[in-house]
Amino acid sequence: MILLLVADEPLREALRFSLETEGYAVSAPAAPDACMACVDCSAAACVVIDDSDRSWPHRVGGRPTIVLTGDAERLVRAGVRGVSVVEKPLLDDALGRRLAEVLGAQV
Repeated sequence: MILLLVADEPLREALRFSLETEGYAVSAPAAPDACMACVDCSAAACVVIDDSDRSWPHRVGGRPTIVLTGDAERLVRAGVRGVSVVEKPLLDDALGRRLAEVLGAQV
């Protein structure tokens, strides 16, 4: 399962649809903070976070994490490490490719 932490509802639903179309099971809670303690969410194989939501948790339980960002350099300046980055705008299947890479590396 992919845990999708995106505050913007239209983006969250579009990403959920896209990932489910690719065959992934997706949990996309409207309240990401409440979900982090949930059993289903803690079982997620990967977390996808939209960095435009400044409230996203910086600890995701050691799980592979993909950050969607329009400013990767800002993440570097902020000292964010140990995550994969997918640049926005999402114009192609970059997220799907990155998920395949991240999840394939776990096997």
